[in-house]
Amino acid sequence: MNNYEMMQAVGRGAYGNVYLYRRLSDNKHVVIKKIPLESITKEECELTKNEVRVLAMLQHPNIIEYYENYLDNNTMMIVMEYAPGGNLYDYLRSRGEGNLLQEEDVLHLFCQLVLGMQHIHESNILHRDIKSNNILLDRSHRIVKIGDFGISKILSSKSKAHTVVGTPCYLSPELCQEKPYNQKSDIWALGCVLYEMLTLRRAFEAETLPALIMKIMRGIFAPINPHYSAEMRSLVHLLLHMDPTQRPNIHQVISQPIIFPTLFKLHMDLGMVRCVSRPLRLSSVGTRTRSSRGSEDSTDKERTDAEKKALSEEIRTSEKNLPQPDVQSSSVFCWSPLGTPVKMSVGDCEGEVVQVAASKSHRAGVTSMGQVILWEKQEQKSADVKGGNDLEVPFIPTILRSPASVTVVQVACGDGFIACVTDRGILLTSGSGSSGSLGHGNTSDVAQLRIVESLLGVSVQQVACGSAHVVAVSVEHQVYAWGCGSNGRLGIGSRMTQLWPQHVDIQGLQPQVTGVVAGHDCSFLTTTSGVLLASGSNRLNKLCVDETDLAGCETLKQIEDVATFVQVCSRPLANSAIIKAAAGHNHSIFVTDAGEVFTAGKNTCGQLGHIGSLNPRVPARVMDPVARSQVVQVDCGEDFSIAVTQDGRVYSWGGKRELKVASDAPNKSKILMRDPVGESARPSLVELRQNVKGDVSTAAAEDIVLLCHKS
Repeated sequence: MNNYEMMQAVGRGAYGNVYLYRRLSDNKHVVIKKIPLESITKEECELTKNEVRVLAMLQHPNIIEYYENYLDNNTMMIVMEYAPGGNLYDYLRSRGEGNLLQEEDVLHLFCQLVLGMQHIHESNILHRDIKSNNILLDRSHRIVKIGDFGISKILSSKSKAHTVVGTPCYLSPELCQEKPYNQKSDIWALGCVLYEMLTLRRAFEAETLPALIMKIMRGIFAPINPHYSAEMRSLVHLLLHMDPTQRPNIHQVISQPIIFPTLFKLHMDLGMVRCVSRPLRLSSVGTRTRSSRGSEDSTDKERTDAEKKALSEEIRTSEKNLPQPDVQSSSVFCWSPLGTPVKMSVGDCEGEVVQVAASKSHRAGVTSMGQVILWEKQEQKSADVKGGNDLEVPFIPTILRSPASVTVVQVACGDGFIACVTDRGILLTSGSGSSGSLGHGNTSDVAQLRIVESLLGVSVQQVACGSAHVVAVSVEHQVYAWGCGSNGRLGIGSRMTQLWPQHVDIQGLQPQVTGVVAGHDCSFLTTTSGVLLASGSNRLNKLCVDETDLAGCETLKQIEDVATFVQVCSRPLANSAIIKAAAGHNHSIFVTDAGEVFTAGKNTCGQLGHIGSLNPRVPARVMDPVARSQVVQVDCGEDFSIAVTQDGRVYSWGGKRELKVASDAPNKSKILMRDPVGESARPSLVELRQNVKGDVSTAAAEDIVLLCHKS
């Protein structure tokens, strides 16, 4: 306790008292719950330990933060975040009879509560005591924090709880009937809290417990003020559905049309730079306009005028440093494996193209201003496109429409769909949903970019698309996969199609995942330690998960596919730290931390960069000149490969070569295939007519290559 200075008592819990302290190291206010172990039963002691265990598992902006716990004179001390605004129950009661909240303010608070509940449920935890008393607020009453996890329960994947716990007014019908229950009971309590925010009174109240249980079992509550929208009132009825199977789960709550816009605003606000103006007070239902939020005295008005003046000055200053959106200092090139690179038109996009992606159906790019460009193929009018530096490939650029205020930083392409990551870590998808790869819980097509609602509580760092599946990694190094599960490509242990993003459990592996790669029917995960993890089809050992002898010459055990992520173990790659990987239809490329390049899989067209080996299932090093270069970027097409070196050279190898010979028929010729491995296996330099420098982004798919770089 020498690190803390007590200030005052702030409350009393079931098993101990709660005090406000000042942490001496940084003068931060914290709450310490003191629980005398000698005065509580063994069961109560277990509940105390459970609260500490649950708090330690949860880290979310809308959940009270847990700092530490320790014993002092046989008293358990739990140190937690302090919420200076009190709890929601007291705040609602302080408003007085009839002084209702505006609907937008209710949504602002409720959506934060939903995000916190999403994190709790995705951690397989039941709160079991959601109520307005356990929802804490900041000083401005704008930020929600869920607290009091004393009776929470950690569930297994499909288990249900049986013990009847919680505050009676918020008990669900299944709890009243002493039936097994799961997260749907928390959803019921969530509906009770929403009703309370709309009416300033509890949904179910009675003078005796039997009368209260009877009211809950009938599911009848007083109507909500018609001032609120029909969508809001319908949401309350949906959350308070008597049948738990008809009650939505937390992901379905998030996907409700009335919820989504507010959630999007909340995510846009996360990480925002310091705001000059002060937080707005919650307003009331009445004759005031939406612009007059709360009461302000003369001091408030003077302060507001000063803040507006300061804000205007800050805006004028910052505008001078804004980037010019029309300045383009990058070039985008496109070519077939054995063709000549030609420059792509970028149309009227804002900023320079900084990243490209390609698939069988899509060619896309992202600009420095956050726009997404799609290039659609058009009829080639001129037969001669080989001469001149300014000729452009016959693709029409279009700017993809995205939700307002969205800044995209990465795009990935699958067969018939695309996925985008914003600067706020939000994932959006659009296109064909036939394989479930859009992650919206169905197989419907989506014309415009739509947010993947179930990942709103996750800050996505990178996304990769296979032909019919998607893999994403968060800034917390958590991996999610969905879409077609054939060959085990999702790495979740199942080969079934998944319509929702599924968390990938990397069991028994310590390295943190830093990047994801998706091939036609497989996936790779790169990690901080250089360990490469693979799942999916291992056709011709393209994943390099066959067991080989110590010399790396003989295959001891062939693996056809793996449904969970396993470490790449085929020698000689087993002894190397792998920093990059690329996956094609039938082959893969690997880059070690030493800059060496290895390939594995099919080699019918020389796409492996060598003429073959005695054992075609053993990975081999790419031949000169790539073998003597420091490679920083690789990609795979269907039957070819490309690599970019540290000094800006671009190499390509593989691809079908055709030779025309004379035919007996007039104006016709026969097309014969040359020996592709012998002709195409040696990497050749790609002539771009420009020096490749700065950040380079490449993409390869089927028979096309995209490359963008700074001019």
